[in-house]
Amino acid sequence: MDLTAFLVAIFFSACLQAVDGLLVPANKFIDLALPSYDYIVVGGGVSGLVVANRLTENKNVTVLVLEAGDLDSGPDLVTIPGLVGHGFIPSQNWNITTAPQESLDNRTRDYGQGHVVGGGSILNGLVMTRGARYDYDAWRTLGNPGWSWHGMLRYFKKSENFTACVAPEDSQNLHIRPHMKVHGQKGPLQVGYPRFFYNSSRNFLEGISELGIPLLPDINTGIAAGASVAPATINDRNQSRADSRRAYLDSVLSRPNLHLATQQTVTRVLFGAEAVDEDSERPAKGLKRAFGVERMACDREVILAAGAIISPSLLQVSGIGPASVLDELGVPVQIDLPGVGQNLQDHAMVGAFYNYTRSGMFTANNLTGSILEEVESQYFANRTGPLTHPLISTLAFASLRHLDMNWETLLSNIPGSEPESHLPPGPGQHPTILKGYARQQHLLTSLLARSSVGALEVMADSIGTLTAAVQHPLSRGFVRALSADLLANGSVARNILLDPRYCSHPFDCDIIVRGLKLNNQLVKTKAMQQLVPQPAYPWDDLTSQNDTALLEAVHSKLQTEFHPAGSTSMLPLEFGGVVSPRLMVYGTSNLRVIDAGIIPLLPAAHIQAAVYAIAEKVCQPDPHNPLAFRRH
Repeated sequence: MDLTAFLVAIFFSACLQAVDGLLVPANKFIDLALPSYDYIVVGGGVSGLVVANRLTENKNVTVLVLEAGDLDSGPDLVTIPGLVGHGFIPSQNWNITTAPQESLDNRTRDYGQGHVVGGGSILNGLVMTRGARYDYDAWRTLGNPGWSWHGMLRYFKKSENFTACVAPEDSQNLHIRPHMKVHGQKGPLQVGYPRFFYNSSRNFLEGISELGIPLLPDINTGIAAGASVAPATINDRNQSRADSRRAYLDSVLSRPNLHLATQQTVTRVLFGAEAVDEDSERPAKGLKRAFGVERMACDREVILAAGAIISPSLLQVSGIGPASVLDELGVPVQIDLPGVGQNLQDHAMVGAFYNYTRSGMFTANNLTGSILEEVESQYFANRTGPLTHPLISTLAFASLRHLDMNWETLLSNIPGSEPESHLPPGPGQHPTILKGYARQQHLLTSLLARSSVGALEVMADSIGTLTAAVQHPLSRGFVRALSADLLANGSVARNILLDPRYCSHPFDCDIIVRGLKLNNQLVKTKAMQQLVPQPAYPWDDLTSQNDTALLEAVHSKLQTEFHPAGSTSMLPLEFGGVVSPRLMVYGTSNLRVIDAGIIPLLPAAHIQAAVYAIAEKVCQPDPHNPLAFRRH
């Protein structure tokens, strides 16, 4: 049965000041909102703001963006690169907690997600990497024509305004030589480099090179296995965070056909009552607001851009998802779609600390007292100095060949493993989910065999943290709503079960163990020994041969890169897919998902570049109908 999305329920919690007609005060929504909108976008994060911007380039199109969070006020903790990593502002975070991780230590993990206009681009670490060419070619191989490296490159470039402004000395010492043909210079999003680098960056790169891992002058050309100084979402002019709000929203505040309503949580998508048979499609008509139970009409499409955790939960409480889950929620089944909430993937990581103790060495730990005051004055006076440098800029993506000389043996066991034993019970055992996962296993085996594809990321800060993160996980988790009312008990976070099931496939933790061994080798290189690294507990008692102790440490210390994806996968229905290559939810004619949930396989990268490109790609106008998205 194909449905048309009809309504979305929204909760209003505060009032806003109207700015140039764009922001709709919550208490005046009925009076100021249009009777209907062509497009209603649920979520004002990266993908939602990209699409809202591009659609309203056509003055005949009206768009309403609904965001649960508020506008940020641009605090230093958000905007200054050197303060990234000092914590999240509570009001800008959904404050989600995972389920206890049974394959680790049975403890929960805090899971930060953007609850603010700009979404994750307000909270993230600024790193802008794309991944390998073959990461995206794998999307096409999974049954998504048009979704490949070639199909994405145009949109990577379209989103960015890349500036290769690096001092000649830094360019030479840190091997920074961007390949400008693969970068855009006219896009909305500022991407570039800081005006300051810590000396340890050079030691890290030279140490990695000693281990036989290549140095990449540009990590975003499609060859991504190697070490590099990664570009960041930094405004080159003022050396501050570049985010989706400032890139895609602030410049179009005066458009009369774009409305933004903040502090409004969508709780349900409702569907029209058109009589249809099981093989036809229903179109989405609009939204329902919980406050007063008013309805907001949508003439063309409802677009979910709420992220890989909220979007599948919203689909489930709206009647789209695994029938067994919907039955437990007491939600009438609109579309039995087993893949909703399944195939959840994430980059799990472990940070190991090797304190750099060389006498006189300057690191971020020195930014206290009078030194911090001096550095702050330098930053605010001329936008230079250590505060321009984000927490992470120097990193390496190691291929499996770099991690284990017996990599072929390690890979040979993956395709033969039974999918049933590595997927969650219940909906995760549906035949289409099993078939899709088996296909992914075979594809991941091919990917990981390539020397140009990263299996592990190592991120280096200035003080001695070397973080190892698995890049092509085999573990699969799930997301599901716990209540038909996402606002029950006043908190969306309490009504969503997030279980990444880290290391439910042992391959993932094995890769991280190998990454920690790589760290042990790295700190012993000639270049890194100059920093006089001193391993901290528990890394001080571990040797590169002590796999059991390393694995125990991984289980207790494992955290996340906050890269959830795959929970509304762009896959064929037979593989457990939720959206088509047009990003249309199966069984509907005008309900799309456009956030990271559609990613069928995580690339070996920080995923913001992919999300910007996905949104740019999907919102290209249809030349035969200027009011519609292109039909890929």
